[in-house]
Amino acid sequence: IAASSIPVLYAAPSKPHVLFLIADDYGHNDVGYNQNTKTVFNPEGKLTTPADQVIHTPNIDQLAKEGVILQNYYVQPLCSPTRGTCISGRYPSHTGIGPHIIEAQKPYGLPLDETTIAEVMQCAGYRTALVG
Repeated sequence: IAASSIPVLYAAPSKPHVLFLIADDYGHNDVGYNQNTKTVFNPEGKLTTPADQVIHTPNIDQLAKEGVILQNYYVQPLCSPTRGTCISGRYPSHTGIGPHIIEAQKPYGLPLDETTIAEVMQCAGYRTALVG
């Protein structure tokens, strides 16, 4: 059998799955993976949450275990400027959002010509969605 008659199938390199999760108004101990464990903020692993007050977040904990946890990043004190910054990669003063939240029916938001992380991901062949 000639080698050229054997079909060779090459799998396209797969891209990693990306889940970008922003949870507003979480405290450091409001996710299970930070409670009563060693972290950069609790290097000795001292008990930080009484056993009867532990918040169980098994799905978030599993995502964190399999992914990357960003612990030392700063956010804005309100959700709208934080979200605008995260999806555009720009400081809040450059997005036009803030210092207050965007209320329902208000006619402003990110400038329409702003490039977002979703657009960059789409150009790289990803499908994107926004929930919340």
